[in-house]
Amino acid sequence: MTDQVGRHPDTQSPTGIMEAMVDFFARKTVGLYFLSFLMGVFLSRTFSPYNFFPAVFLVFPVWILLIDRLKSTAQAYVVGWWGGFGLFATGLTWVGYSFTQQDAVPVMLAPLAILCLAGVLSIYTGLLFALCWRLWPRSGWRILLFAVLWTLFEMARGTLFTGFPWHVVGSLWADWSLMAQAAYIGSVYGLSFVTVLAAGCLIYAFRSDMALKDRLTLSLFAAALLSVQFTYGYVRLGAASVDFHNNVLIKVVQANVKQREKWISYLIEDHFDKHLQLSRGNSEEGIAEGAKLLIWPETSVQRENFDREGSVVRWRVSQVLEAGSYALVGAPRYEVQNGNLTYYNSLFAVNSNANLYARYDKTHLVPFGEYLPFASLLEKLGIAQMVGGAPFAGGPGPQTIKLPGVPSFSPLICYEAIFPGAVTDPSNRPEWLLNISNDGWFGLTEGPYQHLALSRFRAIEEGLPLLRSTSTGISAMVDPYGRTLSKLGLNTTGTMNVNLPKALEAPLVPTASKILILAGFLIFLLIILFIIEKRKTN
Repeated sequence: MTDQVGRHPDTQSPTGIMEAMVDFFARKTVGLYFLSFLMGVFLSRTFSPYNFFPAVFLVFPVWILLIDRLKSTAQAYVVGWWGGFGLFATGLTWVGYSFTQQDAVPVMLAPLAILCLAGVLSIYTGLLFALCWRLWPRSGWRILLFAVLWTLFEMARGTLFTGFPWHVVGSLWADWSLMAQAAYIGSVYGLSFVTVLAAGCLIYAFRSDMALKDRLTLSLFAAALLSVQFTYGYVRLGAASVDFHNNVLIKVVQANVKQREKWISYLIEDHFDKHLQLSRGNSEEGIAEGAKLLIWPETSVQRENFDREGSVVRWRVSQVLEAGSYALVGAPRYEVQNGNLTYYNSLFAVNSNANLYARYDKTHLVPFGEYLPFASLLEKLGIAQMVGGAPFAGGPGPQTIKLPGVPSFSPLICYEAIFPGAVTDPSNRPEWLLNISNDGWFGLTEGPYQHLALSRFRAIEEGLPLLRSTSTGISAMVDPYGRTLSKLGLNTTGTMNVNLPKALEAPLVPTASKILILAGFLIFLLIILFIIEKRKTN
């Protein structure tokens, strides 16, 4: 199966129109960069809350056609870099909003931070395009090559140098429940592979210079991929039955404390009282009646003595609990080591007698926000954290917490919920996931919507219900199929009483292993493609 690269396009067909557009921009090198950048911008609109998924059927065909017309590895790298820059510079603008929520860092640095982050992440797409060009088959196999390499580079971006698996293509299906279910089989990265492969095949749907048989074969293959994905979701959700635990009512508190006001010393007591009042609700006895668990979000308590002996703050929280119930509270803590203070971003479990039952320290810290990578080097260069305050230390890793009378759970703080295959202790599977977060940093931007969308994929992959408790929204109860059962919206003050769904049977293959198997399969395909092209050359 071959096609002619650089032929005169048939402008009467959709594919021909794409080719004519690419040829128009390819007249000058800057046009190649601009078109690639524009495709990245379009791709950023496929994610929540925009959800314009049809854009992928333009973006990936155009990128493949662009690679056809490139003349060197260096040019391919730059074109790919600009594509990634379009995606990340427009898709991560919410990061800049955090600079408006603090005085420790000048607001004027926000655009610079967005551009620098986008520039670094775009290195992955640059390398992807460069490698594609080096291995580029002059046949339909190049679509498979592009899909394989795209997925492998997404995995690399989500893992290397602490990882940042944001804007993974497979996650665009978050709000399309039927299409999202296949993540249970192959993780969100598997969805990326299928989506890019199907979208790329569109190039051949209307090629007038190809045999009708070949055109139909590729068109039907693309349709079959998406149809199988849809059918699997339809069957899985059609047979879905969500059961709930008895006597496990959870009360989630969303106090809607604005980030700029959160750490103001004279307001800290007001914030604490607001959480207490919301916890009590209209109870005449001043307690969270009927709730087995009371959940406050990340750093909802701004004092660092929550775990200290005789803590008044902890005692006051315990006074709103019924006997036999627990509060799960996000608060910072510190330890004194060799005369130095070490800070942790933590979650505490406390009972009605003010006893601490468990503690979890956040493991996956935010670079430049919660710690400074290569601190000794960067501090010499005058580069400090982008978020004020002392840096945090990381905890030992995912853990499963078991409280008496409460199904075991895996706590996740902030963006720890976005990492596929890294949200549970593999040796001790929990019965649900708890994600506490402070999305107040990002206001009414896309950030909180995308944070929830990415977290919902962990529920699908693990077959576990997920509860999100956030300071300003979006708090939500998500079932093991990734469906939102109830939620508190952005910029909303209130509480949410939810019953806890039961977990599904444990997957035969853990998510982390599925990702490794998928990576191995993709590398195998890469080797096969290399052998095929080598034989053609010989």
